[in-house]
Amino acid sequence: MKKEQEIRVLMVEPNEHPKEFLLKNTLSAMQEAVGGMIDIADLEGDICLLLNDEGKLIGLDGCRRIGDDIIAGTFYVCGSNEEGELVSLSDDEMERYREMFWEPEEITQEEIEATCRIEFYPLDF
Repeated sequence: MKKEQEIRVLMVEPNEHPKEFLLKNTLSAMQEAVGGMIDIADLEGDICLLLNDEGKLIGLDGCRRIGDDIIAGTFYVCGSNEEGELVSLSDDEMERYREMFWEPEEITQEEIEATCRIEFYPLDF
């Protein structure tokens, strides 16, 4: 399967309504889009979030609450395929996540700091 040159995703920025965005499907374009190192987090099914891996640590503005976590900085809602590659959202997915993230949220830096955590996992030797 040939990789898409651009993927159609939903851009969610702090204090803004989400909007459709064409993202070049390259590492450098993704890093530029999030303003740093990327992280990809599963949202549900074959939908994931592309976000800045250090957003909370470098003081990016809070964007949206997801469960008991907060995403700091601009993030992108993307589809993913069986190979784990990012792909375009369908029209239905675009509309669903536009509605889900429609309302901007007021999030303080204190709230963001409260969600920063380090988890340790035991090593089995």
